Amino acid sequence: MAVGLIAIIAVCMAANAWRLRSRLRGLRTLPSGNGDEPSDPEFVLLTARNVEVPAEIARAAARYARQNELGLVDLMPRDIPVDGALDLARHTDFDAYRDDAFGMGRGACHAVLASRDAVSAAGVESVHDLDPDELGAATARLKLYVERADIVVVAGIAGHDQTAFRRARMRSLALVIPQTLALPQTLGAMAAGYLLVAAALAVAPAAGAGLALWYSCAPLLIFAGTPVRPRDLRRVCLLRAVHVPLSIVRTLIAPRTRWERALLDRREDARAWYRAEIDRGVGRFVGPRATECPWCGSDELRGHVVARDILQGKPGRFTLERCGNCGHVFQNPRVTPEGLAFYYKDVYDGLGDVLAERILSSNTSWYLARAAMVRRATEPRSWLDVGTGKGHFCRAARTVLPDTRLDGLDFGSAVAEGGRRGWIDRAYRGEFRALAPDLAGRYDVISMHHYLEHTPDPLAELDTAAKVLPPGGHLLIELPDPESWFGRVLRGFWVPWLAPQHLHMIPLANLRAALEQRGLEVVSEERREADQGPDFAASAAAVVNTLGLDVDRPWWPRVPGPREYAGVIGTLVLAAPLMGAAVLLDLLTVPIARRNTNAYRVLARKNPG
Repeated sequence: MAVGLIAIIAVCMAANAWRLRSRLRGLRTLPSGNGDEPSDPEFVLLTARNVEVPAEIARAAARYARQNELGLVDLMPRDIPVDGALDLARHTDFDAYRDDAFGMGRGACHAVLASRDAVSAAGVESVHDLDPDELGAATARLKLYVERADIVVVAGIAGHDQTAFRRARMRSLALVIPQTLALPQTLGAMAAGYLLVAAALAVAPAAGAGLALWYSCAPLLIFAGTPVRPRDLRRVCLLRAVHVPLSIVRTLIAPRTRWERALLDRREDARAWYRAEIDRGVGRFVGPRATECPWCGSDELRGHVVARDILQGKPGRFTLERCGNCGHVFQNPRVTPEGLAFYYKDVYDGLGDVLAERILSSNTSWYLARAAMVRRATEPRSWLDVGTGKGHFCRAARTVLPDTRLDGLDFGSAVAEGGRRGWIDRAYRGEFRALAPDLAGRYDVISMHHYLEHTPDPLAELDTAAKVLPPGGHLLIELPDPESWFGRVLRGFWVPWLAPQHLHMIPLANLRAALEQRGLEVVSEERREADQGPDFAASAAAVVNTLGLDVDRPWWPRVPGPREYAGVIGTLVLAAPLMGAAVLLDLLTVPIARRNTNAYRVLARKNPG
């Protein structure tokens, strides 16, 4: 049996090696330039400390950018060390990245060529002698201001202090987790493979020796036939049994960079603020309990679920009750405005800005599905997206609605940033109900994507939408579905409850009736197209997050010490089997998921008169 398991491990390693090789083969090599071609003033070269880019390479990169209509080109050294190339390939499908107009930027953190307009719009001030971290952060931000980007292999540039570069790549490559989790994510994967080989050697020495040999030779297969020629490839293969643990240790103990120290300073400032707020007691963030349903006025209320803040792990428990008359689910008692400010802080801005940006930038398929639903009913000339954030939906929608004016409205400052990026034609900052008199009759379509559940009075928001829309105008609403089977099974760890942010969870029948009462006729509904993804996997990730992978989160009850770091290690050990079991459960419950989606989408038209 042990030999069979080792064979399975070997096959999985081979499949992963082939996957990485296929990705690396998607890299392009920067064509050589003419030695006498002039420099291009429309592009700016950003470089990390101790990285030298010859002038002819910079000119060739500018020419390549113009020929391929690129606003951003990351220059990846051809002889980049094995670890650096593998870190990048694990997270990046280079062919897909080249055509991805909506994702955040990433690269090797050595040198980047960007359009001057993007550098100015992104507010990037320093372009030379950057920490690798600073260059990685600049690359991620610059991609938000250009339509197309690429990563190309370049001969003739080199950098020093490869450990610092590696730490930077890990932070800039984290996809949907806080930057502080990038190190455990990448190093944990390395350690897991290494430990599997060690276990195989201990259990079945002969078969384990074969696996160890294959493990050592795998990098040769990965880089064969690719444009990357790591300078340390042979040494890594010969000494991989020693190289992997040394690489992990060196990466973990490397001195903090200037960028990392600045981030930690921000966290310490935030820690002082949170400590003062928590010491005053989080009980004051909850108001009195309501005795009637806010949707129908019934007093038939009963406890439905008790949830925690699974997004950030801030302290507090929140009760959601369900109305026995209409089925409306709502937070009771409700978090006060002061409490909402506490729990929203550092979620979409501040310390949580990068994480939110990455999540929102990865939801393009949902954005396009929303636009397609409206296009099947009408060709709008003007569209107002209420609760737009930075306008990620508008950014995607304009690719399929080029003739539609796409405006955005939000209470926070993020909407102004969306305007600066050019994703929103006009940005309104404020409350929808307060701005309604100036908006009446201006828009063919109003959308509210995962907005109503955050509002204190969703019925009043529907009243406002009905007044603002002209006759024949359309209202598009997307909401989590409180009647989902997964919400009953997963209880407080079902992600769409999202306490304490979600104040109201509205059943589809209730929304349909409310729209009809306001003179809006439902013309189409979507469930499967609105589903937000696997429920068990998302809940497992929430459990891991609640246990606390991010030991430096500033709202933890104490300054992190040995106990907290030991908890992180325990959580990492638990994470793999828990996530594996969750993925299996999602596969087994696909038939249920098709009938019990976790969200729904409704399009309604305002009747004439």
